[in-house]
Amino acid sequence: MAPGGFLCHYLPSRRGGRRKPRHDSVTSQYRATDHTNELNSPASSLQLNVPASTNAPDIPSSQRNSHPDFANLTWPTPTSLPQDHASRIRLDQGGRSWDCDDRFPRLFYEHFHVAHPILVPYCSYKDRNYPQFLQLVVSFVGSHYAPSSFSQQLRDKVDAELASNPDRSPCMVQAWLIYSIALYARGEQEKAQDALSHSTEIAFELGMNRWDFASASQPERSIEAESMRRTWWELYVTDIFMAVQLKTITFRCSTVAPDVGLPCEDSVFAGGCDVPEPRKMLDFKRRVFAPDETVFSSFSYRIEAATILCRVLVLNRLRDYHRDHLQAIENALVSWVNHLPPRKLDIVDSYGNVDEMMFQAHLTIAYAAMLLHLPRSDLQPLLSQPDDRFWPSATCHLSSTFTRLVHSIKATEASRRISDMISVCPNIQKHTPFIVPALALCGMIQLATSISHSEECFDHHCNRVTLILGCLKSTKRTWNSAEAAYHGLRSSASDILSDSIERWNEGPLEKSIPSQSTSNDIDRPTQGAPAVTTIAEGQSLLVPELVPAFIDPTCYNASYFNCLAEFDIN
Repeated sequence: MAPGGFLCHYLPSRRGGRRKPRHDSVTSQYRATDHTNELNSPASSLQLNVPASTNAPDIPSSQRNSHPDFANLTWPTPTSLPQDHASRIRLDQGGRSWDCDDRFPRLFYEHFHVAHPILVPYCSYKDRNYPQFLQLVVSFVGSHYAPSSFSQQLRDKVDAELASNPDRSPCMVQAWLIYSIALYARGEQEKAQDALSHSTEIAFELGMNRWDFASASQPERSIEAESMRRTWWELYVTDIFMAVQLKTITFRCSTVAPDVGLPCEDSVFAGGCDVPEPRKMLDFKRRVFAPDETVFSSFSYRIEAATILCRVLVLNRLRDYHRDHLQAIENALVSWVNHLPPRKLDIVDSYGNVDEMMFQAHLTIAYAAMLLHLPRSDLQPLLSQPDDRFWPSATCHLSSTFTRLVHSIKATEASRRISDMISVCPNIQKHTPFIVPALALCGMIQLATSISHSEECFDHHCNRVTLILGCLKSTKRTWNSAEAAYHGLRSSASDILSDSIERWNEGPLEKSIPSQSTSNDIDRPTQGAPAVTTIAEGQSLLVPELVPAFIDPTCYNASYFNCLAEFDIN
């Protein structure tokens, strides 16, 4: 047995004669390998423990298809598996070959699946035995979260597999959908749209937008049926988020009646047990008129938040509209918050567990508010750039019941909520890639606000911009889409904040308090020496004298324009 896991076959010495390879020896080598694990692994065609230069046994194609050892087996060729590919994998993976390493699917579930939970839970992933093309997509997405991976090699394999596979099943819908989000996160917008179109086309062809589709082939309360419902609603949400940066809108999923059952809570779905009976969107909309408060799943509130975002996108692209149209969306933004049950106001529980669906829902509402109010505010001319894809625009600015000042305040308030949420849940890798445009816009609004506000609250805005820059810097190590957002915000912040930082740094403690006099001369500072402030044990740090020097001033104590309470970890 060679160190790389290969079976070695030594031919008898034939000095003076030519050696001939024995195909039967090679054939026995393949048959001795446990192909069951290889075929169930995420990238079976990349997992053969043979050198790329080895040719496949000379076996008729008909016999290969019927033989259990060769069914669905892709033989390595110079085009499908480069000669040095296996060695690079073994080198980068610490000597482990692919068939022994399932870390890419695990990384997929630890990060991406948390934000887009449509496949069966991880505990059921191997037993589910998804088709090879879907397993390849899972491994491709998971590879982005590895320090050194083979994302590009897997990307090429996924492209070839999806393009050539005629499958028209729900698994293909899921594969194209997950792939489209990954391409979007990689900054490949056009290809992401094409992938989403493939997914949507097959979904409509299968009738996944109908209530009875999920329960047509399996029990309605099964994990598989729940996965089908989640797949449709994820298509719905993704269709809206991908349209944010498009100049023209061609919504597909949101133009049909919402007939699919609503997803259950993620905690129930992740448990792998029977899910509760699905609830209808009509019941969700009627909840505001119910005598008793009814709590729906976090996924349901995320769907409604995405619907409001969709309305904002449509309004901003209309050439003309009545002010009541704008006011109706503003009413929807405020009503969404006011009708949340108390336990859905928080995005984390007392144990620090993040409700990712509610996090996305709250962030989507704040993002929609920024997109609605920013084009109609006084902040628009301060940072607007013709080629800035993150900065929204609206064809009509004057048809509003609010003044530009009120729009500015509301846009700033929405950006503050986003930065507050990120400070509570800073692990960006476990959030959706769709967060990148919202973060970029949040930072730009804080920059614009720092220009319009006095320097007394400069540090307040600077700290928020610094927070967003750090999050984008962390995200761009995983997803390329954050690269442009990071550099755009960083260059703008450098131009705008540099002078203020220099002035602020000239005397950060000039407003510090005079020393507290004591009866002992030894405690008094010597002449010419700076004053020294001491804090007795148990004394509160927030003494009035220390506030101006060490506590950043805020823009306001409370905002009349924010109906959402501060996020509470308890």
